[in-house]
Amino acid sequence: MKQTIEEVNQLINNQEFDARDPHIMAAYQKAFNQCFEYNQQVDQNHGYNLELLSALFHQIGTDPYIEPDFHCQFGFNITMGNEVFLNHDCTLMDYAPITIGNQANIAPKVGMYTAQPALDPQKREHHIMTAQPITIKNNVWIGGNVCILGGVTIGNNAIIGAGSVVDHDVPDNAVVVGNPAKVIRIIK
Repeated sequence: MKQTIEEVNQLINNQEFDARDPHIMAAYQKAFNQCFEYNQQVDQNHGYNLELLSALFHQIGTDPYIEPDFHCQFGFNITMGNEVFLNHDCTLMDYAPITIGNQANIAPKVGMYTAQPALDPQKREHHIMTAQPITIKNNVWIGGNVCILGGVTIGNNAIIGAGSVVDHDVPDNAVVVGNPAKVIRIIK
């Protein structure tokens, strides 16, 4: 699998890539199967299998709590700190790295999308995309149905209001809401 990880990351590495490349499709299918197995274990056995998550993610800290139905694109581009909570129906499209710091609390139906289709319609017809990383720092709270786009860093202690679309960086200690998300207050 290490060769596949390197091949996929080389294809994507801050450049245009074909989302239907066989290496990308194989890595996605593997992650899809691992997510399915994890979600089934939680649903049927109430067993939060950290071995499955450790095999899926690049790195995972202590005491994660990830509810089903969790989905990711590859998993190997996801790094999580300690005591991260992902509530139901979170999707992490990790074409580029997604890093989540310690004590992040992420509500249901949050999506993190590192990839963006090409703007040129002819390139889109051929499944050409680009990807940028997402970084969530420590002690961040993200409300339900939030959408976080590639290239965004969310600062320490930030709060993202439910339903927000985050398309730019969020400073430390900020409360942001809306579409696009805007700072409404700084927590002192």
